[in-house]
Amino acid sequence: MQNPFGKGMLPLPPNFITMKNPKTGKVRLGKIGFSISSLIFHYLPAILRSDYYNLACMCGVDMIAYMAIVMIQNSMGIANNTAMTVTYVLTSILWGTIYNLMYVRHLHKLGYVPGDKYSAAKLYKHRYLKRK
Repeated sequence: MQNPFGKGMLPLPPNFITMKNPKTGKVRLGKIGFSISSLIFHYLPAILRSDYYNLACMCGVDMIAYMAIVMIQNSMGIANNTAMTVTYVLTSILWGTIYNLMYVRHLHKLGYVPGDKYSAAKLYKHRYLKRK
């Protein structure tokens, strides 16, 4: 694997990719696969990556899921004190599964392209990006 940061730096793990914006020259790191950090910390990876678009999407989906679970629990006569826990667990599994995909696709929409051949091969192999 080619080291995107030049000589003297450690190479990236095999499941990490680089995305580069040709206009600005900025390089962003992404990951392929399941996001353990989104599973455990929910919104924190989006905040730390300054990924406010996906943060807003996550909050919206979480609110809709919470309202749906409260409505279902009320219709079944179950106490509401479990709605937040159920929502958090279900959406944590959802974000752990798809957050990395959302992040890479959003970067691509912003004009970022794979930073090297290795990253491009990984992104197309795992269907994070579609071939033209």
